[in-house]
Parts: sequence; structure tokens; C-alpha cells
Amino acid sequence: MAVYLSILFGLLVLQVITLLILSLPLPTLLRRAIVKIYDQFLFKSSQVKTVLLVVNILVVSLFVDSYKRASVPLPKTENGLMLQPEILATKAYHQRNVYISGFILYSMIAIPIMLGLITRVTKLSSEISTYKTSAKNENEDEDLKMLKQKLDSKVKSLEILEKQYSNKKQFVDDHKLGKDTKDSLSKKTQ
Repeated sequence: MAVYLSILFGLLVLQVITLLILSLPLPTLLRRAIVKIYDQFLFKSSQVKTVLLVVNILVVSLFVDSYKRASVPLPKTENGLMLQPEILATKAYHQRNVYISGFILYSMIAIPIMLGLITRVTKLSSEISTYKTSAKNENEDEDLKMLKQKLDSKVKSLEILEKQYSNKKQFVDDHKLGKDTKDSLSKKTQ
């Protein structure tokens, strides 16, 4: 009795640890590794599936047997008191087995569901990341085109400003030179 209870308790602890790890908010890379291990080791391996099926059958049989034994009413005396502590201990033992095997069965259902959800999340996150990178590239292309247009317009306006500056400088130089020459001519004539 103690050996199979130790095995059941070990299985229960393993399942609780697995559920804890699966429910943690892990990084995407670690989740992808978990999904990869699940796909390769648990999902595709027929030997692992067979072992899990046998364990499930044994746990279901223990659950049904313990439930039947735990639901048997206890014999009572005329006063309504139960006399034999061995019977109470046996009933408590069967109730404990019902709880342990029931939680193991629940975990055997919950773990594949959690792994399926994690698989979906990793697939969706990879699709979202590829969409973001493609959208980012498209946005970068659009931004790049817009920036090139702005740069071209700025270069054109800079060329226009340079032309205006050179024209104004030439006008000022010509006007100043013309004034200086007129002044010098007028000084010479006087």
C-alpha cells in the first residue's frame, strides 16, 4: 500500500510542479521551448502515450474503488455513535484516496489543456511578431519615402535661398560698386 501511495503522491507533486511552471508568465523563448518539448516528447511519442494511458486507467480504477468504499455508510450503534476506530480510519483512508486520485485526474486533464493554450499563445505571438516586423518595414518604407520627399523639398528650398542670397549679394555689390564709382567720378570732376 505504501509503495503505490508514494508513487501517487510523487505523480501528484510532479503534476502540481508542472501546472505551476505552465502558469508562470515565462518569456516567449522559454514557452516555445516548452511547446517544442511537448510536441516532440509527449505528443508524438507512442511509448509516452501508452504509459500515460496505463497510469490514467490505474488512477481511474483507484478513484472509482475508493469512491465506492468511501460512500458506504458507517454502522452505528443504538445511540448513533460509531464504535470502531478502525472503520473510521478505513473510511478516512478511502476519502484521502478519492481526493488524491481525483486531483491527479483533474491535473491529467488540466495539463494538456494548459499546454494547448500555451501552444496557441506561442503561435499567435510569433504571428504577431512577424506582422509587427512586416508592418514596421512597411512603415519604415513609408517613413523613408516621406523623409526623402521632405529632404528633396528642403534641398530645393536651400538651392532657392542660395540663389536669392547670391542675387541679393550681387545686387548689393553692384549697387555699392556703382555708388562708389559714381562717388569717385563725382570727386574727380570736382
